[in-house]
Amino acid sequence: MLSERFNWDRLRVFRLVADAKSMTSAARALGESTPTVSRRINDLERDLGTKLFHRSKRGVELTAAGKRLKDLVLQMQVLVDDVGTQVAEDDKTAAGAIKLKASDGLGPYWIARHLPKFHRNLPNVQIDLEVGLAEHEVVDREADLAIVYEQPNHPEIISQRLGTLHYICYASKDYIERNGQPTNLYEFKDHKLLMHTDYVHQVERWSKNVKQVKEFIDYSTITNSSTALKTLCEYGGGVAVLPSYVSLLDDSLVPLSLPSAAPIQFWITYTERVRRNPAGMAALDWMLSIFNETDYPHFGSSFVHPNDIPTRLQNASASAIDGSSPALL
Repeated sequence: MLSERFNWDRLRVFRLVADAKSMTSAARALGESTPTVSRRINDLERDLGTKLFHRSKRGVELTAAGKRLKDLVLQMQVLVDDVGTQVAEDDKTAAGAIKLKASDGLGPYWIARHLPKFHRNLPNVQIDLEVGLAEHEVVDREADLAIVYEQPNHPEIISQRLGTLHYICYASKDYIERNGQPTNLYEFKDHKLLMHTDYVHQVERWSKNVKQVKEFIDYSTITNSSTALKTLCEYGGGVAVLPSYVSLLDDSLVPLSLPSAAPIQFWITYTERVRRNPAGMAALDWMLSIFNETDYPHFGSSFVHPNDIPTRLQNASASAIDGSSPALL
């Protein structure tokens, strides 16, 4: 019987090739070599006893049998989703471990601040927070939820826009008292600039003026640590380029009256297995809530300088973070 010896994973490879219309593109998405993908398709065709693709230098196209198989695969996917939903409904209590990957800024400084409230509401869900840049971790099962800074095009990844990081300049009160503050970007030649090495995401969105002044700016420190960057700024090390939500974390840092250097979008990513997991959906809903731009306009698509956000809204946003004061972690 075919079902007893059938390799069901080949259907996943088949769907990726069919969607991409290319063995090479499917191999890239799977992290495998093109010959390996081609061999798995050949094995599937041999098991089914029919040709599924017409191959050419331009790529691949489905045969009539391939089109029928794709329809069946899509029907199977819907059936599996329904089974997962019905099984999950038997257990209304969200419980289990969810692995979340986030950058070294949002992870420690924003997400971690909200975790106590999350655990009060859902004490049986464990969050495994890993700090670092993510790409395809949710496909490789290295994470259940991951924040990325480029919208993915992998066919297995589901993405939702979480918000926008608006990078602006900050300095400590002590630094400003000793050195003054720049009133325009070209005055940076008289100041020490602090930067993060990961400020390479969506580089086309950085201000043209910022790119121009790089030639004569005196970089005091460039670091791969958000903690080091913020601490340097706090202790008067220079002017740091930081996301505007820092104003909710530390009122000792002064947001300078300069335009936003860059609006950097970010997304939450996951796969179908999270949608079938009550704990995963609870964590996803929580993530969407803590970046809600109505409550936290610092993550909105339009830039609003922290100085222009009404004090009552700033206070409400700060107190919503686990009921704590806006002091630094």
